[in-house]
Amino acid sequence: MVSRNHKKSTAEATRVSTRISMRLKSSKSAASISKVTKVTSKTTSDGVTKKTTTTKTVAAKKVSTKAKASSKSKKACSIGGKEGEEEGEEETAEDKDGKEPPGPQAPKYDPSPVEPTILTLPTITGEGEVHPGITHLLTTNPSLSTIITRHPCTLFSPPGLSEPVNPFHSLCSGIISQQVSSAAAASIKSRFITLFNSTNTFPTPSEILTKDIATLRTAGLSQRKAEYITGLAELFVSGDLTNELLLESSDEIVTEKLIKVRGLGLWSIQMFLLFALKRTDVFATGDLGIQRGMAILAGRDVNKLKFSKPGKAGKWKYMAEEEMIKLAEVYSPYRSLLSWYLWRLADTDVEVLKGVDKTKER
Repeated sequence: MVSRNHKKSTAEATRVSTRISMRLKSSKSAASISKVTKVTSKTTSDGVTKKTTTTKTVAAKKVSTKAKASSKSKKACSIGGKEGEEEGEEETAEDKDGKEPPGPQAPKYDPSPVEPTILTLPTITGEGEVHPGITHLLTTNPSLSTIITRHPCTLFSPPGLSEPVNPFHSLCSGIISQQVSSAAAASIKSRFITLFNSTNTFPTPSEILTKDIATLRTAGLSQRKAEYITGLAELFVSGDLTNELLLESSDEIVTEKLIKVRGLGLWSIQMFLLFALKRTDVFATGDLGIQRGMAILAGRDVNKLKFSKPGKAGKWKYMAEEEMIKLAEVYSPYRSLLSWYLWRLADTDVEVLKGVDKTKER
């Protein structure tokens, strides 16, 4: 009798389980699946409970698989949506200015000003005293406030402007730094100084003339760089060039004097004017970093420009020099400070351009 009742109970439970399974298949709610299964497990015997538990586990696996797939899909959508949203925000910001949307490099430069009140200036640099060039840049183009806030111009800060200047030392350092990394330049310069003293004091022009070219080359200088430094030392010893002349003359006269010196081209002279003499209106249109930064500032897609064809002379440029000069006119007489931030936009290593370290001066 017990056996028959048990069989009936089992058969009834099987039918109930079958009906529930059919409902589960048609149901789209994971919560309802869990609820029905729990009710069934309570109303059945231990033997049936085992079957119900199996059914519950299978259903849970299906839901879990779908949940995982759904989670992956949502995650992918979330990532794509975030990128799309950021790109959309940048495009909107550019559209407000009536410019073309920025290229892939533009996210490094947020064209939106932080706040109009940022023109109070101390809030930008955290300093009580701010160079008037910063005021001019922000007044001319408030969108520069973001890059100015992120990268204070240490070159024209009060500590930077108070650094001692030795034109001869700076010009020699510039020659040493030509076409090498900042680390390599520092190493060569250290060995060069060691040829004359062990106190890390840069040698005077007359001291350099006591060493021949072969000896100078042992510091790691190329033949031409050793010749350039020797020739420069001769000009200082003869009096054709002096530290006082270079410190007190205008940018035009300094350029006119130095362009005649072997090893000093226009770019090297411009870097000397900017980093050593701290002249405020230097704008090196031939510098690729400045060209790239100017293109980004103008909203150009620099990645597309990267694959453009060279000009007639075969020298590739991010932007024509004439156009750069025209666009930069409004920033005069503080285009040196503009150059600092254009290098930041272009991710240029400014240290290698300085050509100067903490070597002691005589």
